Amino acid sequence: MAQNFKPRRFSIAKKNVIFIFNFFAMTEQMLKQLNPVQYEAVTTTEGPLLVIAGAGSGKTRVLTCRVAHILSERLARPHNILAVTFTNKAANEMKERINTLLGTEIFQLTVATFHSFCARLLRKEAAAIGYPSNFTIFDEEDSLSLIKNCMDELNLSRNQFPPPAQRRKISTAKNNLLDADEFAEKAGGYFETRTAEIYSLYERRLRECGAFDFDDLIFQTVKLLILNEEIRKKYQERFKYILVDEYQDTNHSQYRLLKLLVGEHRNICVVGDEDQSIYGWRGADISNILNFEKDFPGARVIKLEQNYRSTNVILEAASTVIANNISRKGKTLWTETESGDKLQLFMTDNASEEASVIIDCITENLKRYPLKEMVILYRTNAQSRTFEEALRRRNMPYQIVGGVSFYQRKEIKDVMAYLKLIANPNDDVSFRRIVNYPRRGIGQTTLEKLAQSARRAGKSMYQVCHEIDKFEELSGRPANLIKKFVTLVDLYMRKKENLDIGELTEQLIDELKLPELLIAEDPLVGKNRAENIEEFIVAANEFASQYAEPTLDNFLTEISLYTDLDQYSEIDDKLTLMTLHSAKGLEFDLVCMVGLEEGLFPLARTFDNPMELEEERRLFYVGATRARKNLLLSMASVRNRFGYAESIPSRFLKELPPALVEMVDYRTYRSDSESTLSLESGSSERLPEKTDRYYEYEGGEIMSIGRIVQHPTFGRGKIVKVEGSGESLLLEIFFTGLGTKKIMAKYAKLKIVG
Repeated sequence: MAQNFKPRRFSIAKKNVIFIFNFFAMTEQMLKQLNPVQYEAVTTTEGPLLVIAGAGSGKTRVLTCRVAHILSERLARPHNILAVTFTNKAANEMKERINTLLGTEIFQLTVATFHSFCARLLRKEAAAIGYPSNFTIFDEEDSLSLIKNCMDELNLSRNQFPPPAQRRKISTAKNNLLDADEFAEKAGGYFETRTAEIYSLYERRLRECGAFDFDDLIFQTVKLLILNEEIRKKYQERFKYILVDEYQDTNHSQYRLLKLLVGEHRNICVVGDEDQSIYGWRGADISNILNFEKDFPGARVIKLEQNYRSTNVILEAASTVIANNISRKGKTLWTETESGDKLQLFMTDNASEEASVIIDCITENLKRYPLKEMVILYRTNAQSRTFEEALRRRNMPYQIVGGVSFYQRKEIKDVMAYLKLIANPNDDVSFRRIVNYPRRGIGQTTLEKLAQSARRAGKSMYQVCHEIDKFEELSGRPANLIKKFVTLVDLYMRKKENLDIGELTEQLIDELKLPELLIAEDPLVGKNRAENIEEFIVAANEFASQYAEPTLDNFLTEISLYTDLDQYSEIDDKLTLMTLHSAKGLEFDLVCMVGLEEGLFPLARTFDNPMELEEERRLFYVGATRARKNLLLSMASVRNRFGYAESIPSRFLKELPPALVEMVDYRTYRSDSESTLSLESGSSERLPEKTDRYYEYEGGEIMSIGRIVQHPTFGRGKIVKVEGSGESLLLEIFFTGLGTKKIMAKYAKLKIVG
């Protein structure tokens, strides 16, 4: 760093005010606070630089200090610097930290997401590709509507070609820089050829609307820079220093954008960690970071390996697991912090007990950490349901991040709307939601006529449907379609008198074929939504098995507690629930990673794809390294996913160093294959037993008629009937005040008390 620095006047226009910056003292102090490797990354300003930033190693500090250093050394003016990242939150945080470092607000400094940067560029240069500067940006819903219109024009069946799937294919093509003509040239077979037709018409309609979709922002910018040398050189000369955050998450179009922006100076600094590349499913290409030195010959590589976040135990455990991946550059994370507590692994019978055990641990840790410093991480959104219910029962405040509350998800609200209408035919809100779902051909015009007729008659819309022949404006085909809907709802109004809520819900969903419909609409997104539907059935069946009067009305009353957030005070100190993907970039004192079972984490669909399986392992690594002080892991022996199924411990558990894990067994039933958990090749460690154990049946011979048992939910009861034996032992037990209930002994956690 130059030692004879003299203050220099920077002229930065904002409201004709000229600021005089003296950065030297501040940046000198800033550099002294960096460790030697961070200092090297900040002060290596010329040429291509790859900074491999391990979890918790201070990458944001490096990026912000690097910008401050470039400005203080007068290597560039603010408008010569471009810093890009993936979220507005990250971009705003970067701006704020740069301003704090320099002691003033820096204008004309471009810190933005990829998409916002491209939108700004296109506002200025759109005319070069035949677009107006005031173009519209279509969001996902707008794009989907336009695709549906295009399919209607082409007379293509939405059942045969689900519009969301077509939108996803077009999005993938644009991210791979394939325009409609190029896609058509590569298309093979009937289905791809039809997609090419949709893509071509969709692009024409977009242009007629003067609109770009979200993917176009980068796609069209790349095309512009390729085709227009004058504009390309203008931006290459302007941006003398380019900085990229989370480089491991870039896709092909983002990679090409950066290559086009880097001019003869070649001053590009990318910061990332290949071990945290977890977005391959949405187009991220890990090869971008792995091949950086090939793409930019002469590039320097600096590794940030000192971790400032986690304990040594957590780092060693996470590093041992990720070392099983092949597609990585490799690093050795280390820390000067204390060794820390061992990881805790909880083995439970089922998802409900898993939630109970985890919430118990969180409650115990309230003596050590605020609630907001603890998090529950899961692989799929459907897993949140049991935790939400457990938290609500205990009146413990929480927030869902990166998703919506289980009972607020669209597919769940659709099912609940059916149940609400079956329970109360005067519920016009629920009627409107599901009268044409699944699609029946009842259009908006018909719906408005129904509403007008109902208002004139002073009746509910459903009542008008029962008398539809009296209304001339509702005659013909619409009337026949409405009658079919009424017949369906009437059937389940009768069924609810004789079926418990579990049976009623399951039969309704089977008749509507909702899981199949959701998967047909979009195989990728639809599968998760179908799993949520199945989880809702599990919830209904659990209600039926745990409550004395499992009626529809009682179930809806119970569910209303799960959807009415007003009963909880709005405070900052809340437990966080989120998917592992949503946790990227965050950190907590205590992290609970749940559902560590083969087929769930890692997902079953990754078993036959080594690259996808490695991404699942990277996801485990990301989750583990969110923890500062404590990491809790859990699994369930039985997981209700599309029916009861025994679970196998996740391979990631077996890859953990045994010496770093304390295992606690809460299971009452264990198959032979689950009596031990092999933690690594050649070693097996017996799981410790609970001191206060529930009864574990041995063939069922002592579970005889007349015995008195204690159930954790229903209390004391008397066995009045026994059917089957062994794992199929079914008991009928009379509980005082509750009546007789049928219970599988295998899962009941019964204690014999008399």
